[in-house]
Amino acid sequence: MMKITEKSDVYSYGVVVLEVLTGKQPIDPTIPEGLHVVDWVRRKRGSIEVLDPSLLSRPESEIEEMMQALGIALLCVNSTPDERPTMKDVAAMLKEIKHEREEYAKVDMLLKGSPANDSRENKNPNGVLATSSSAAAMKSLFAKSNDTSFSASTLLYSSSSSSANKMGFK
Repeated sequence: MMKITEKSDVYSYGVVVLEVLTGKQPIDPTIPEGLHVVDWVRRKRGSIEVLDPSLLSRPESEIEEMMQALGIALLCVNSTPDERPTMKDVAAMLKEIKHEREEYAKVDMLLKGSPANDSRENKNPNGVLATSSSAAAMKSLFAKSNDTSFSASTLLYSSSSSSANKMGFK
């Protein structure tokens, strides 16, 4: 529509996040069929294979956080502007990812009872804890979305289904 709006800014932000996570430009010669990065990630259904290969050597917990950020980016590039989150909502969801990691570290430290173990465990914990506020916010955003190229399960990539159940998605 060639109008600059808050929702177009949200879309642009989503594209930038996709660029960072995939290591690809919006129009990238390495993307098959000349697809835009948004369409390519949608076709791949936000799977882990879209992440920049250089990021895959990171600890599992960080990859899970990247996959959550990827899900947020996909919400931002929803084809229907009214269904995109506000930047305030995006900031809250991103803060929640960080908060979940911090909460996991606190619980892990309490369970282990040793600060020395905590620094080692933070590098590769087995998962993240979710709060009901993040689950509710993400579920409500997905409930409003009719973008069938992305499912809620891809927002919370995990090597086990238990992480998705902790977040309230089934």
